[in-house]
Amino acid sequence: MKKIYSLLLIALTSASFGQITDTFLYTGSANANGWSTHSGATPGQITVATGSIPYTGIVAQGNKIALVAGNTEDINKSCGTAITTVAYFSTVINMPNVTGLHPNTAIGDYSIALGATAGASLTALPARIYFRTGTVADTFNIGVLNNSGGTATPSFVATDFAINTPIFVVVKYDRGTNTASLFVNPALDSTEPAATATNATGTTAAPAQIASIALRQAGNATTGTGNVEYDDIRIADNWTYVTTSVLGAASFSQIDGLKMYPNPTKNNLFIETALNSDINISIVNMLGKEVVNAKVTNNTVNVSNLTSGIYIVKITEEGKTSTKKLIIE
Repeated sequence: MKKIYSLLLIALTSASFGQITDTFLYTGSANANGWSTHSGATPGQITVATGSIPYTGIVAQGNKIALVAGNTEDINKSCGTAITTVAYFSTVINMPNVTGLHPNTAIGDYSIALGATAGASLTALPARIYFRTGTVADTFNIGVLNNSGGTATPSFVATDFAINTPIFVVVKYDRGTNTASLFVNPALDSTEPAATATNATGTTAAPAQIASIALRQAGNATTGTGNVEYDDIRIADNWTYVTTSVLGAASFSQIDGLKMYPNPTKNNLFIETALNSDINISIVNMLGKEVVNAKVTNNTVNVSNLTSGIYIVKITEEGKTSTKKLIIE
């Protein structure tokens, strides 16, 4: 039976279970919408810009966040329960121009990374994505660095990416080996492939945990982090969560009069709609495995065989689909 990876993302902007998704379903400054300023002379500089960054295969929704060449604010967002094993993050990137980027002859600069802490103080920043100008006009290079310390030199992908071309990237950080791996435009809803680039040049010890995702502006208008836009930022302890094609807001496809109760439950789950007509249900666990696929009979689904935990429920009726979180006691 096919695994339904796309149902895992219910935590759109909230942090829990060591994983978050932010599709920027809001406007204004990031530090007024769940992010914390941890550095910079002017809090509130990083703001949400109207419109999402389209990427083939990912449902467009919400807005995007924009970093500006020369600005100084740095922010982070907690992932809830800290990750103490392998951490992953993904994002859709758009570089509108190369203004402010380091030249190709330099190691570039980074504007997104993982954080060892969260909130007003953030020190360790492993798993950094670097940018620099490409070898031809209006292009840029993407690199990855595991950590700071020693001769920390990013590993760059040998491709000149054109500006105004959305790119989907994933970074994997293995605390055990203090290694960062970069995946550029990996296939969605698939297993983890070989990395596009890996790096372990930074000698600073791996932090004890990963607690946040961070955005950074270097404060240099000519040779810094440049102008870069991020969308659909995700962090988790597994590949599936950060590479599923349908983000949580896709669950807002409404079924009229939908009710699902009780929640939490341990025996029967009741599903009601305005039509109560040919309702089908799929239940997926947090590992991406479909554990129930059935037609709802008499508005009832028996879930007594499911173990305690968090599940995602996909409900379909006459071409409309909604997804909800389910807690089994």
